[in-house]
Amino acid sequence: MSCRAALFVAIVAILSARRADAADRLCDASNTDCRAPLLALINNERVGIDVGFWFMEDSRIYSALINRFNAGVPVRIIMDSRANANYPLNVTTLAALKTAGIPMREKYTSGIVHWKTMIFAGQHVVEFSGANFTPHAFKPLTSYVDYHDEVIVTTDDPALVNSFKTKFDDVWTTTAGYRTYANPPPALVRKYPIATIDSRLNFPPYNNFATRSVGLYTKETVGIDALIFRITDRRHSDAMIAARQRGVVVRIITEQHEYRDKERLWDSWNVDRMYMAGVKIRVRNHTGWMHQKTTILRGQQTTIFGSSNWTSPSASSQLEHNLFTKNLTMFHFMSDLFARKWGNLAGIAETKAFTPLPPDLPSYVAPVAGATGQPLTVTLKWKAGYWAHNYDIYFGTSSTPPRIAANVNLGPSTSSTDYRKYTITNLKPGTTYYWKIVSKTMANKTATGKVVSFRTQ
Repeated sequence: MSCRAALFVAIVAILSARRADAADRLCDASNTDCRAPLLALINNERVGIDVGFWFMEDSRIYSALINRFNAGVPVRIIMDSRANANYPLNVTTLAALKTAGIPMREKYTSGIVHWKTMIFAGQHVVEFSGANFTPHAFKPLTSYVDYHDEVIVTTDDPALVNSFKTKFDDVWTTTAGYRTYANPPPALVRKYPIATIDSRLNFPPYNNFATRSVGLYTKETVGIDALIFRITDRRHSDAMIAARQRGVVVRIITEQHEYRDKERLWDSWNVDRMYMAGVKIRVRNHTGWMHQKTTILRGQQTTIFGSSNWTSPSASSQLEHNLFTKNLTMFHFMSDLFARKWGNLAGIAETKAFTPLPPDLPSYVAPVAGATGQPLTVTLKWKAGYWAHNYDIYFGTSSTPPRIAANVNLGPSTSSTDYRKYTITNLKPGTTYYWKIVSKTMANKTATGKVVSFRTQ
């Protein structure tokens, strides 16, 4: 590490220590063991622990919970067994918690449980973040090099703690979309006094995350910095584009795996659109995962932090927790963290410039190459693949056919039988026609199909 980089890291560490007090801990999992403080909270709890998670894979964490439960500390868990399909280690976790006798309730309709939180009743502390309870999410394998990009927040702010307690009880006691997964409690009763939910908090699906976020984006006049894992809701990308058009500097660090994940088809559409509008974008360069969900609004000195991605389910159907805060501790901590990652100021390349990728090559379906006896109205059909959205259509009687339509917005093909179509009428009989398709992404990256021909009847 260079002297300049070492000095920067030292300054950030000093500033972070000075800004954060012992009660409000902001832990950067890229260079810090954030698991040890969590285990200490679990091991020190004497009254009760409430846990909400999408999936849990760290045996140290669930073993600590089981130990406290066996010691007589009540533990309640809200979870979602639908995670098992993609995270098989979660099966082991749920089985261990079930065998221990810990009561567990699950969400089984609509959006998933996307919470990542623990409430420590006796210590009056809540921990929450965008991090799933996995070994890699809470402690780096190699600082700045091999880690999951997470920040873990722990606070004893009474308004926040009491709000989490009330919302946990709301979910625990409802039967609308929730059911007992294991070890049913004698009755679904509230554990805590009902508190007014603090105005800084946002709990989808009870509150819409996108609506509140976009309302603040539109007010920003200086700059927006965001670390966002997944971007499939155009309300966010539209707002970023609008901010850029009114002169606001917008910078985004995102995860390139999501950009080409066939299960998250519209991530690339949104990222490409923002890129073309002048939004500055970088992606992960370290070995690990860029999994944060943090937005910094510089002119408003506001931080949006929590579990919601920029997706429609995160806005209004999944169980989420988000904080909208003007707390300067968090604002400066996140600003320093973003600056380090954006500029690779730790002396290690944590991020790299985003480069748009091309679409799949179009695969023609009809008319088949060399077909004869075709009607005088023909519908061209092709399988476009996952990443193309616009198409240039080339068609004519020359073996180098002219372009007859540009940027036809037909969208991608989402299955092997999902074809894009373009109909041409008034063809001449007994004539050979040539055609080809050029597929385009929203960043105008292209894939050009070959020229093929058919002959009319």
